Formats: sequence, C-alpha cells, structure tokens
Amino acid sequence: MTGAGGQLERAIAEQLAAAGAAVAVVARSAARVDATVAAIRAAGGEADGFTADLADLEAVPEVVQGVERVFGEVDVLVSHAVTVAPLGGVSTLEPAAVLRSLTVNVASVVVLAGAVIPPMLHQRWGRIVNVCAAVGNLVSWPGGNIYAACVAASEAHTVNLAEELSGTGITVNALRAHRAGTALQTWLAGVDPEAVDDPLIRRFVLDVTGLGVAGPDRSAVGLVDRLISTQTGRIWADLS
Repeated sequence: MTGAGGQLERAIAEQLAAAGAAVAVVARSAARVDATVAAIRAAGGEADGFTADLADLEAVPEVVQGVERVFGEVDVLVSHAVTVAPLGGVSTLEPAAVLRSLTVNVASVVVLAGAVIPPMLHQRWGRIVNVCAAVGNLVSWPGGNIYAACVAASEAHTVNLAEELSGTGITVNALRAHRAGTALQTWLAGVDPEAVDDPLIRRFVLDVTGLGVAGPDRSAVGLVDRLISTQTGRIWADLS
C-alpha cells in the first residue's frame, strides 16, 4: 500500500489487515508509516513499514525487494502515492515541479505495477488498484491542470493494463475517491467563497462545496470487498 499515511489510505491498509492480509505500508513520511503500522499491529494485524520517495523511480525496485524479503511476493498492490502540486497557471509552472508530479502520480504507478506483475503472472492471481484522490470537477479546475492530467493518465493506464492482463488472473481497477473528507467539509463550512481573494482557492471551494462526505472506513471496506471479485478495467467512482 503506497501513500499509506493519509486518512483513506490508512483505512484501506487497516481493512486489508483486518481481512487477514500482511500489509506493507509505504510512504515518504517515516512518522506516518510508523503510525499506520502501529495502528494495524495494535488491532492484531500484521504490518511492516517502508519509507520511500516515489519521485525517485530507482527507489521502486528497492521497495518491492524489501517487501518481498519480509512478506514474500506481492499479491495485492494498492497505489496511492500522490501530489496535487504544482498548482497555478501552466505558464507559471516550473518544469522540475511538473516532472515530479508526473513521476509520482503516473510513472511510479506504472513502474510499481511492472515490478509486481511477474510473480502475479506466475501464480495466476493478483489484484492491482490505483487510487486517484480527485475532488471537485477536475475538468474545470483552473490551476489544477497538472494533477487533472495525472488523474486522466492514471485511469487510462488502469483500463489499458487491465486489457493487457486479461485472462491472466490479475485484475486492475481504479478508485476515484472524488468526495470530500470530513475534515475538509468541516473547513468548508466556515469559508465564504466570496471572501477568498485567490481565484484558484475560490474556484476549489466552489467546486468541492456540496459534495457528499466520503467516509474513509466505508470506502475502504467497499474496496477490500471488491478485491475478491473478478471485475477488471473498472473505474470505481464511489464505494462508500
């Protein structure tokens, strides 16, 4: 489970452990990795942590090899290393920031899948899920162009990889976690969009206000339940 320091990601990791899986928790922040691992172990589950910055694609095989040394071959891959930066008009963006976003949000997802597919093919069973933490209407999110492009690329990769692996016993799906979390909804309740000077932030507030609250626990349960199915090539828009 990559990106396992966030609220939804941690809930997914905990549900996987509750279902009996040994969970490899991967994130850039050692503190968040440790907190998620500790929560799983406190509930009686099995987990270990691995820190990595997936903006460095050379770290991917090292992480996978580390997981295999501890737990053996990967049966289920849930990818959600994500960054919404850089934000702003396309003409204002630094090339290095654009490249980092594309690497974390898209390239690392592709390379991680490539690293775990061979053993899945050998055992003729595997599950790959790519989580896109989209909120609001990304198609019309001025200033969020790069992340919107990354979400589209990740979902296209999901559908195409599913077709590539058809008949192998490996399923590939995506979870579009497009609803706002409880903490964000609480913050939005106290914000007057007309009082926000920054047009990017004001547009974000308007896009997200009124969305249903996504309960991370309910979404995580829904995701884990679907892992046993043979559905593939799907973009799951709401599992809560």
